[in-house]
Amino acid sequence: MKLVPRNAPHIRHSDNSKTVMGDMIVSLLPLYFIAFCYYGMRVLVMMAISLVVCFVADTAGDLLAGRGYNFRDFSPFVTGLLIPLMMPATAQYRMVVVAGLAAILIAKQPFGGTGDNFFNPAAAGIAFAIACWPTEMFLYPNPFDTITVWGEQAAQTSAGGAFSLRLGGIPALNLQDMFLGVFQGPMGTTCVLVILACFLYLAFRRTIRPELTISFLLAAALFAFLFPRTTAQPMEGVLYEMMSGTMVFSAVFMLTDPVTSPKTPLACVLYGLVAGVVTMGFRYLGGFEQAAPFAILLMNALSPLFDEGVWRLKTRLLKREEGGEPDEAYAD
Repeated sequence: MKLVPRNAPHIRHSDNSKTVMGDMIVSLLPLYFIAFCYYGMRVLVMMAISLVVCFVADTAGDLLAGRGYNFRDFSPFVTGLLIPLMMPATAQYRMVVVAGLAAILIAKQPFGGTGDNFFNPAAAGIAFAIACWPTEMFLYPNPFDTITVWGEQAAQTSAGGAFSLRLGGIPALNLQDMFLGVFQGPMGTTCVLVILACFLYLAFRRTIRPELTISFLLAAALFAFLFPRTTAQPMEGVLYEMMSGTMVFSAVFMLTDPVTSPKTPLACVLYGLVAGVVTMGFRYLGGFEQAAPFAILLMNALSPLFDEGVWRLKTRLLKREEGGEPDEAYAD
């Protein structure tokens, strides 16, 4: 069977990329509802700013490149929804603007736009914001505190549970509250219950490859179990690691990006396993408590190697056992 090249985006799905991105948008809206309940109107303002910035930047990039804008492309809206959810609810609006511009104009458009980007735009935008505001990005308000929409921010902020783990301490948090998201952290990444429900929806819709998420979380959990950072019970320490920061959120919504992740099932499993270990390594040894975006960007750069490695392995096995040709093995 001969290979036929096709234009990007290369998304293996029974529907088109519009449906895939539409499913992602639908799954992100419940997280905004939870964040709105916890933090109020400022959440919606941050969302609106991010959507406008990403849409305008993406449209301008397409027009300047002579590609013309595809109004059925929802990818800038997905990026625009992801970025604020990984920020504190008290983040300054300029931080949202800069993160959105970095995501589109640095990580996406220079590589050819939708389907041709090597790096996840939302991960790049958050990583850029962390590098620019390394203190403000990790100071969070308490849920249900009064947060002003405009003007000087009066809400008290403090470090989250991931910071306590980084210092080798045990977060002064109830595991049930962490599961429900009632603690200080990025405004859309703390409610693990809702995130897991979104994962089931996306997996049922076949919008994402669940093996990526599952292998990532298993590898990270095993790493946390074998190399605990706290004096808590081993399983308790694992739960603290999994439910603090952006670990589960990144595993569901960013690692599974169909453009920047591998395409074959075995490559996806290996990719997820390595990504989980790399993320925990960044958490333990890196300079920032929110390590997942940086780990995902590194894994994005290595993604083609996983598909190529699996293809070469299958080709050698097929040639050894059946005498197949490389092109036939790759097509299968």
